[in-house]
Amino acid sequence: MLFMLITLGFVVVVMGCMILINRWMVSQRPNPPDHSEDSDPPSSI
Repeated sequence: MLFMLITLGFVVVVMGCMILINRWMVSQRPNPPDHSEDSDPPSSI
């Protein structure tokens, strides 16, 4: 039982850290470079 609680707590902490790091990285780059070629029409075929 104690091992399950420790494992669940560790998983919750890791997920929370990943979410915080993801939000921080998204807030650090307000203008992401657009590398999507699907939205841009082809210039010449």
